[in-house]
Amino acid sequence: MSISREIRWGILGPGLIAGLFAADLARTPGARCVAVASRDAERARAFAARFGASRHYTDYEALTHDPDVDIVYVATPHSHHFEHVKRMLAGGKPVLVEKPFTMTAVEAEELIARARDRRIFLMDALWTLCNPLMRDLIRRIREGQIGVPRAFSATIGPLGGIPLGHRVEDPALGGSFMLECLVYPLYILAAMAPELARADQIFAASVVTPRGVDTYAALSLSSSAGLANMSGGYAIGTQGLGLSTFHLIGDRGWLQIDDNVFNPGRATVSAGAKAPVVLNEPLNAQGYRWEIEEASRCIRAGEVESPLVPHELTLGVMRLLDRGRAAAGLRAS
Repeated sequence: MSISREIRWGILGPGLIAGLFAADLARTPGARCVAVASRDAERARAFAARFGASRHYTDYEALTHDPDVDIVYVATPHSHHFEHVKRMLAGGKPVLVEKPFTMTAVEAEELIARARDRRIFLMDALWTLCNPLMRDLIRRIREGQIGVPRAFSATIGPLGGIPLGHRVEDPALGGSFMLECLVYPLYILAAMAPELARADQIFAASVVTPRGVDTYAALSLSSSAGLANMSGGYAIGTQGLGLSTFHLIGDRGWLQIDDNVFNPGRATVSAGAKAPVVLNEPLNAQGYRWEIEEASRCIRAGEVESPLVPHELTLGVMRLLDRGRAAAGLRAS
């Protein structure tokens, strides 16, 4: 990768995912964390010290006024994404926002319109679509190697390792398995087989806690092009992760992820009469690096959106999530 200048990052919301992101940021050439913001001064200070940021703030507005911050990674709970991204855009800062992008499609539409109007870069942080193996699979599908996609299926989890009382159980913080996890197969579907994502009908079901949070959910999309099914759930209070994967079947072949749908390193492709091919991507261990590099590339190039995770893709997925949650009888916000 040709690097013309270092991209300096600010991080808003020093939580678990932000820590993983910052660790990969430190390993990414041409990128550096320079600032962090949190309402909790001690958390901000500790995070800045851990990842070598030169300053920390308790006022989010300070990030927008920091001349050394080229882009802000928003990693607060998604219930707050709309407010926080809007504030960063108002201050003229490019933004990479952790998924799900917002709570509703209406919120996503407003943020994207603001970014486009002001010519400010804005990207949904779908590391999965920036992963080299996933990009290779999308290329193969577009080349017609498996023919016309007709059927998609994905399973997520069970996802353990989540303690009781975690934010995923809190409706005020956007707790929702559909929003938090089924967003991944929806993005993969929309990127790989957009005709299947143009669903004429959506069926959904969920198991809802007394607090109104769906901790298990299933979606089924149907159209004249074919069908797609996805499901899964949390195993809160337990340890370990189940296998999260997907299959895409075309009329002349098929492909599947063999290890980890979120950040794949191994896949199988069967094209026509040829023997199936196993693909390996050992660099997937670098995780968030690929979305960091893509966002940095866009900033250097003066682009307002990424071709890997374009705005229309984000809007399409958010609209599917709205429809899916409505079909399952869940609150829209």
